Order: sequence, then C-alpha cells, then structure tokens
Amino acid sequence: MKLRTTGLVAGAAVTALALAACSSSEPTEANTEATDSLTIATTSNNQAPMEAVVEAYREETGLEINVTIADTSQYQSTLRTQLSSGTGPDVFTVWAGGGNPGAVEVLQEAGYLLDLSDQDWVSSIDPGTAETMQIDGSTYGLPSKLDAIGTIYNTATLDELGLEVPTTYTEMLGYCEDVREAGKVAFALGIQTDWVTQLVAYALTASSVYGDAPDFDAQLADGSATFAGSGWADALQKYLEMRDAGCFNEDPLGTDVTASYDLVNSGEAVGVVQVLASFAQIASTAPEGTEFGFFPLPGDDSGVNPIPRGIGVSFAVNATAQNQLNAVDFVDWLAGPEATEIWFQTAPGLPALTDAEVDLDPVMQAATDIIADGHTAPMPDQGWSNAKPQSALFIGVQQLFSDQASVEDVLGSMDEAFAN
Repeated sequence: MKLRTTGLVAGAAVTALALAACSSSEPTEANTEATDSLTIATTSNNQAPMEAVVEAYREETGLEINVTIADTSQYQSTLRTQLSSGTGPDVFTVWAGGGNPGAVEVLQEAGYLLDLSDQDWVSSIDPGTAETMQIDGSTYGLPSKLDAIGTIYNTATLDELGLEVPTTYTEMLGYCEDVREAGKVAFALGIQTDWVTQLVAYALTASSVYGDAPDFDAQLADGSATFAGSGWADALQKYLEMRDAGCFNEDPLGTDVTASYDLVNSGEAVGVVQVLASFAQIASTAPEGTEFGFFPLPGDDSGVNPIPRGIGVSFAVNATAQNQLNAVDFVDWLAGPEATEIWFQTAPGLPALTDAEVDLDPVMQAATDIIADGHTAPMPDQGWSNAKPQSALFIGVQQLFSDQASVEDVLGSMDEAFAN
C-alpha cells in the first residue's frame, strides 16, 4: 500500500478541490466488489492521528490509501460538492447533528451517507450523544471522540504571572486586566478563521442559555423560542465586554487560528478558548516540555461553570463509495482497540465509545472531571436543524468585532437563517 497525504491550504486548495469535484456531473454507484484502494478525507486538526492509524492499517491490509487533509472551513465548503458530483472520498470526517455543512443531517438529507446501524460498535456509543449521529433511529457515523469547549492554557505562562484560574465571570474580567498589565494576553483569539468565531459564544451560552433552558434547542425547533430575546443576547454582549476589557489580543479579525495557537505556545498568551479536538494541533507545535491545562470559561458569577459537550471527531462512509467494502472495514477497524490506542496516543482526547480504554493527559482529565460532575451543556449547533444559523453567527461575530452590526442584528440574522 502507498500512503499519500495531501495537505490543502488557502484559496488554491479550495479551487483545486472544486475543480476535481466538477470533473463528473453524475453520482457514481457504490462499488461493493473487493478493491485494493481506499480514499479518506479529514481536517487538519486530525492529520497526525489519521496518518498514524492509516500507516498501521497499511501494514495489516496492503491497501493503497489516499488521505486528503484540509482546514475545517475549506473542507466543509467542498465536501458536499464532491459528494454530489460522485468524486467524494470513501471515508470522511462528519459532524454530529445538523448545524454545519458537514453534519450528518445535512449530508444525509441528500442521501450521501451509508447506514452503519448494523455495525457492532453502534451499541457502545456514549449515551446521551448517540442520537446526534442518528436520523430516524439509524446511525450514519462512527464517533471517535467526544468534544468540549473551554480554555486550553499554557501552565508555565500562568505560573509565571502568579495568577489563579478565574471561576466567575467577574473574576475573569479582573484576570484579563491582570494579564494585560503583565504585558500578555489572557485569551488568544483568531477570528479571521470563521469557525473560531463561535467558540467563545458557545462557551458563554453554556451558562446564559442552557443553564436556564437546557431544552432551548427543542424550543427553537417548535417555535416557542428564538435567538433574539434569549440568553444568546447576554452571551454576545459578554463576548463584546471581554473584547472591551482587553481579554483578547490586538486585531482578532486579522489573526487566524494557527496564529492564536502560536501566541499560546510562545507564552505571549496564557490560553485559547478552543475545542478539545484542537489540542493535538496546539501541542504539536509547542516547544518540547510545554505543559497545558484546561478550565471552563465562566459565563456568570454562580461559580458553576458548565462546558459545551458533544460528539467531536466522527467518520462516515460514502453511500456511493468506489471502495465501499474497504471503507466499512476501515471504519470498523477505527472503532477497535488497536486503532483507538494509536489514535489517542497521537492525539489525546475523550473516547466516544464506552468500551474504549485510553490514558488521559491533564487537559483531558480536567475536562473529564467537569463532565463527570454533570457540569455540561449541549454543543449548540448539534441541536439545530440546519447549518444556516451557524453561518450567520460566523458572519455576525466578525461584524460585531468590526462594529458593523449590533447584537440584535446578529440574533435577528440567526433567527431568519433558522426559519429558512
């Protein structure tokens, strides 16, 4: 087998993918005969563990495997086009629920995903999250990791400043001031990368929205609630208050996600509000010996700080895969102990299968402890019925930070997007 990994960057990558996707105008039929090939696509924050498991799978199978890597935004913007044109990969990363362009509900609405309900690992999916990979009771993806949002921080930088982790929102604003006076940044923010715009907002809604209304997404769906007039307004106002209090680096709109990681790894920033799925990428570029911790972003002064939690890294099989037998076998192998050990040694995380056994590093252990205490809230978009509100939020936060929109404008756009 040959392992070919293609890294995609910036606009040229999107163009190349789009051209490839347009090379065929009709979807192809699935190939259910034995082949010697497999194509896989995933995002850049999964590159290292994917390459590691694929290398191991090569040794076992002798397959020729082509792995394509892209930044999350680029990946989501081209995947559906590839699937619709019949040029999609055999196995690819998907997201739970229906709140982004790569989510299972969005993709399966067009029939792009293979039903995996009969696979043995389905019964082991973490209770309470399994339904976000299902449509009408059928499972369309293997969840590898659980994910959560909080502050991943450089412990040496915090120790150098002699500060304590803030446990209330008021403490956090004072913490930002203390960090700024020491010449550093409390929270690195790179919202030039559009998907990063949602993370602080999601972290704050864990208290302001789901603390009072844990079924808020169901209320959105039945029309008894809207984004406007809800705890979302409080969350976005606090997002701006954090900006005005100097919690973030200068020019977040001119800073991309990779640059935000660099600020943390260099000690210029204490931490970054991120998904746990990004930790492997953060740590991979840090100086040797760098140690990290994790704490929830306080959303109020109650001292109870829940974190958004849901399914993270997940994989689906193309319903018209050219190498469908290999694709299903590979996904089944990913769910097993050998691949689990390789994946989580390369990229620490929280397994989404209850029978998986992994060693937890301090970041993941801290998140696990919070989850075990029951201090969690939903990942908002995993409960939404379509991807449009998330897109409206991306644009809206960037407009908030450039003073081109108000909180009311953003929430109105999200409501309009949800209704459509």
